[in-house]
Amino acid sequence: MQSCRKVFDKLDLTKGENASLLMARYVKNLDDNNSSKLDLYEAMKDAAFNSKDLYAQAFNIRRKSLSKIASSKRFKTLGTIIAGLGSSNVLETGLTLNPTYGIPMIPGSSIKGVTAHYCSKIFGAGQVYDTLFGKVSDEHDEQEAGFVQFYDAWLIPESVNNAFVDDVMTPHHSDYYSGKSARPTDFDDPTPIRFLSVSGTFEFWIGCCDSKWKDFAFKLTEDALKNFGIGGKITSGYGKMESVISPEEREEQERRKKQKANRDAGFLHDVDEIITLRCAKIKVVKGKEKGEFAFTEGDDKKSLRFEKLPKVNAGDLVQAKIIRIDTANKAYILQTV
Repeated sequence: MQSCRKVFDKLDLTKGENASLLMARYVKNLDDNNSSKLDLYEAMKDAAFNSKDLYAQAFNIRRKSLSKIASSKRFKTLGTIIAGLGSSNVLETGLTLNPTYGIPMIPGSSIKGVTAHYCSKIFGAGQVYDTLFGKVSDEHDEQEAGFVQFYDAWLIPESVNNAFVDDVMTPHHSDYYSGKSARPTDFDDPTPIRFLSVSGTFEFWIGCCDSKWKDFAFKLTEDALKNFGIGGKITSGYGKMESVISPEEREEQERRKKQKANRDAGFLHDVDEIITLRCAKIKVVKGKEKGEFAFTEGDDKKSLRFEKLPKVNAGDLVQAKIIRIDTANKAYILQTV
């Protein structure tokens, strides 16, 4: 086996593009006082950087697809997390990575698990828990699926470059934990173990046909991540996360803020809204015909101005899109559709 692994000595792992494959197959030597693992960890960081552009494309494609059936919310790590610490691995410590792109991810099953655990602590067993997470009937041994779907959380592309964080744990009683010693003692030697943890912002997706249940599930997940944490070693401070505003959420907040300001100024219609107008009459201004328009319904007494005046006759109906609201001049700026 060792002679086969000597082939790795000639490999330049810094040119790798899948950290998951590197972690699972390309450690050179497990008995050289951690130096091979440190080289491997550096290669995994390089691989994440090398695959960033491709990963970003996949992230956006997945995002577009999921947006049709689910809603998203972003959470950033408070410190670091270790998802998949106890998974089967050639190293002492595992890490859950996307198998295709090698970028850290959090499985949907883990998100559902910590949210369900938090829900059971807060509400106990009952209708709320069964609705969200499903139940098993003891009487008939029948299973019912939960009302909410939890998807894998992917790291946002902007966090890829600094996703992997060098970390260390120092068990003081390795022989006892491995069964080589009957009991721990004060004479046991500490054994530093180097490993990688993860830092960054993840995009979580939850699907549900009822928006109220979906919002409630997100609130439970947010509280669970903040109070319990997710992944391994949460009792040591790992795994805590807090919600952050995504660019889309920030844009929506700005839109609502502007919409409220327009409402307060007396505008009844919103930007991007399609309205129907009637050409009340045609008048001649400086030798050119110009139509005067009015709302067919819901007139809020604001001026109507087209970027490019449509050619119509008196009495004609025109559909127009509101592209801008000019609060200073109390006018809708319109574009014919």
